[in-house]
Amino acid sequence: MNFKTMLPVLLRIIAVSLGAWAIKELFSDSKIDYTKSHNVHFHFLQFEKNISVPSVKVQKLVSSRKALEKKIIGFFRLKKNVPIPKFYIQGSYKMGTMIMERDGTYDVDLGVYFLIKPGIEPMTLQKWVLDSINDHTYMGGRHMEKCVRVKYQAEFDIDLPVYYKVQDEPHPFLATKYEWVESDPKELCDWFDAKKDENGQLVRLVKYFKTWAKNRPQKMPSGIAFSVWVAKYFMPNTRDDVAFYETAEAINDSFAWSLSCVNPATPEDDLVEKLSSNQKDIFKEEFGNLIESSKKALQQTNPKKTISAWRHLFGHRFPDMLVVDNSKNDR
Repeated sequence: MNFKTMLPVLLRIIAVSLGAWAIKELFSDSKIDYTKSHNVHFHFLQFEKNISVPSVKVQKLVSSRKALEKKIIGFFRLKKNVPIPKFYIQGSYKMGTMIMERDGTYDVDLGVYFLIKPGIEPMTLQKWVLDSINDHTYMGGRHMEKCVRVKYQAEFDIDLPVYYKVQDEPHPFLATKYEWVESDPKELCDWFDAKKDENGQLVRLVKYFKTWAKNRPQKMPSGIAFSVWVAKYFMPNTRDDVAFYETAEAINDSFAWSLSCVNPATPEDDLVEKLSSNQKDIFKEEFGNLIESSKKALQQTNPKKTISAWRHLFGHRFPDMLVVDNSKNDR
């Protein structure tokens, strides 16, 4: 089909899209007057502290990671056909978006990188990594499809995805149980870092969305998917409650044609492709409820009702009444 043939079709699509937008604007509720709503920005800041991993636990995690690296290095020193691996912290820890679960547990990704292409099957290399750490903790390790998981009782998990990276290849390859898959977590971290704002609001919003998702009984998209959505559709504001609502609306608008979250880094896969059609429908319904509940909370002028609405969304870790400086609260 040439351009002249396609042009009428494209024009019709544009016309339909503009018409749908006009109808939405015509029948949508009037904009929220944020100056009249009860400002809970400082509650959100306290909430972010409540869901973040405390520095004491971070130090324990760092010590455990170093001990784990030492254990893996000692194992592979005895292997003749593969080199000693290098390590790279990645995922939410690297992005700064790590949160605690409701039970106080959390997890971190520690990439295990071999700087040559191993002459063995990817699953075999995963099993060797599993063998190297299997007696390291009381709960041992678990062989997952794309990583080896080390469990620390009632505290945290350390996931060990295994890669090889050679100089003449632009990206690393991830070991799965079935094949090597081109994948570049550092590229994703760099992309995310470039999107961050100076005030740290984008990172805080990711944590809020991840906590909301963890508070749902249904299966939700991954934390990485929310990180990408927030980075793409971030709507900054001096207030975190307003930024959360407006960013949620912007994300929701991207679902107009289909629910997807394209990874901006290699392998550029859809980060929600593993959700079934039914799970996607449930998520879209839940996300719509999130927006409606956030809007009602922002329309409240009564402090107790406002806080109650946000606590209903986020759970008990969203703080109750706070004593704040009203001069700052009115900004």
